Amino acid sequence: MHQHTTADLYLRLSLDREGKTAIDRQEADCRAWAERNGLTVRKVHIDRGRSGYKNVSRKGFDAAITAATAGVVGVLIVWKLDRLSRKGIGEVGKALDDIGRVGGRLVSVMDGLDTKNDSARVTIAMLAELARNESRNLGMRVGNAKRYLRQRGQWIGGQPPYGLLVDPEAKKLVHDPETAVYARLIADEALSGKVLVHIARLLNEHGVESARGGEWNSSSVMQLLRSPAFAGLMPQTEYEEQPDGTRKYMNRVSPYRDPETLETVSIGEGIITVGERELILRQLEARTFPLAGKRHGHKQGKSLLTGIARCGLCGARMSKAGTSYQCSSHRMGRGCSGVSARVESIDDYVTRAFLSRLPSLEPQDPLLAVIADRWVQREDPEVFAKRDAIEAEIADEGARLAELEEARYVRGEFTGEDAIDRYNRLAGRLRTRIEGLRADLLRMPTPSVDISPLLDANLLREAWEADDAAGRRERLGLAIDRVEVQRGKVGVRFNGDERCRIVWATRSEAGVESTGDEVTE
Repeated sequence: MHQHTTADLYLRLSLDREGKTAIDRQEADCRAWAERNGLTVRKVHIDRGRSGYKNVSRKGFDAAITAATAGVVGVLIVWKLDRLSRKGIGEVGKALDDIGRVGGRLVSVMDGLDTKNDSARVTIAMLAELARNESRNLGMRVGNAKRYLRQRGQWIGGQPPYGLLVDPEAKKLVHDPETAVYARLIADEALSGKVLVHIARLLNEHGVESARGGEWNSSSVMQLLRSPAFAGLMPQTEYEEQPDGTRKYMNRVSPYRDPETLETVSIGEGIITVGERELILRQLEARTFPLAGKRHGHKQGKSLLTGIARCGLCGARMSKAGTSYQCSSHRMGRGCSGVSARVESIDDYVTRAFLSRLPSLEPQDPLLAVIADRWVQREDPEVFAKRDAIEAEIADEGARLAELEEARYVRGEFTGEDAIDRYNRLAGRLRTRIEGLRADLLRMPTPSVDISPLLDANLLREAWEADDAAGRRERLGLAIDRVEVQRGKVGVRFNGDERCRIVWATRSEAGVESTGDEVTE
C-alpha cells in the first residue's frame, strides 16, 4: 500500500519548562525510530501547552488522527502514549479502532509498542488507563494545593489583571506602577456609564497597549472589569464535572469563598473596591439581560449579517451598534475612517438577493455544488475532514511531482544513466502514492443531501420566515461568503446595488481558501 512507508509524528507538551521532556527531544527520538524502520516522516503535528486530560481543543491531535484514520499515512508515531492522550481507553481505543480500520499502525517509541503486534493493544489499554488515573490524581493534588493557597489569600499562578503585579515574596497583588493609572482610568470610565467599545477606542487612540501587548476591544475591557482580582478578591474559575471524571472549565470566573466561613478572600490590592465592582457589574448586566420584562441595549442573539458584513474600505468585520452596522476597526480606533449602514436596509437587501437567487439557479450552476458541500459538511464533518486531508495530500504530492519533472525536463538536473534511474524511482514513487490516494478518496463515502427545498421559492421563503436569526444566518452562510459594504452619501437614500457587493461562495481547491464569486446584485 502506498501509505505504509509514510508516517506522521504527534508531539505534545503540557508545560514547556526546564527539566521537562522538550518537544525537540520527542521529535528527535521519533524521527530516529522512523529512520531505523525505513519510514519517511511526512508531517509533524504539535500541541504546545495543551493538556491531554482536560477537554481542550488540540488542533495538532485532530490533524494527526485525521491523517492516520483517512489513510493519508500508514503509521502515527508518538514519543509516549501519554503524549497522545490522558483520557483513558475511551479516546485511545477509538483512535486505535479508526486507525486499524484503514490498515494503519500506532507506534509509541518509549513504550516500545507497535500495534502491528496484536498483543500491543492490551498493553496500550493498560497504559491509557494508568495515564488517565495519573492525571486525575495529579489534578487532585494540584487542587488541594490551590485550595490551601486560596485560603491563605496567595496568588496561585497565571497572569494577574491589567494594572496589577504579584509581589514575589508575599504572593499578593500590588499596583503596577506603569499601568495602574490606565487601569483606574478604565474603571472610572466604566463607572461613569461609558460604553465598553468607547473605552477600548479611547485606549487605542492614545496608544495604551493591553495586557498582552495588543489593542483593546470591548471583550478585553469587559473581562478585566468582571475579574474579581481587579477588585482585590481571590478568583476561581467555575467548572462542571463530566461523566468521565474530567472537568469542563466554563468561561466564568467568580470570587472564591472560604468553604468554612463562606466569606470572600482578599488577594491583595485591587484597582477598584468591592462596592465599585458590584456597581459596574450591575451596569453591565442592565445592558445585557432583561429587567422587568423589558430588554435594555442590544437584542438577544446576533444580528443577521454578523460575521458576513465587511467594511468596504478596510475589510474588517462590521457589527451591529444601535440601528447600524459599523466597521469594527473604526469603532476600535484602528485607523479606518469607517463605513456605517442601517441594519434594516442591508438585512432587507441581502435577504431579497438570497431568496431570489437560489430558486433561479440552473442545475449545473457551480453555486449549487458549493451549497450542497457546505450543507453536508455540517451534517458529517468527520468524513469531510478525512476527505480534505486526502485531497490536500494529493495536491502536495502533485506539486512535488511537478517540481521533479521541471528539474529534469526544464532545468536538466538529471543527466546520465544513474541520475535518470534515480529520477524514475522518485517519480514512480510519487505517482504510485498519488494514484493510491485517489483510489482511497474514491472508496470513501460521499454523503449527499437533498437541497431541493432551497431551490423552491415558496418553500425557501416559508423556511426563512419560520427561522430565527441564527438559523437564517446559517442559511446565508451556505451560499454567501461575505457582503462588502461601501460608504454612502449623506442625505442620499440607501441603494443596495451601489453600496453592497455580495461575494457568493465558490468551491475551494484542496488546501486553498475560496475567494468567492464577487457579484454585485
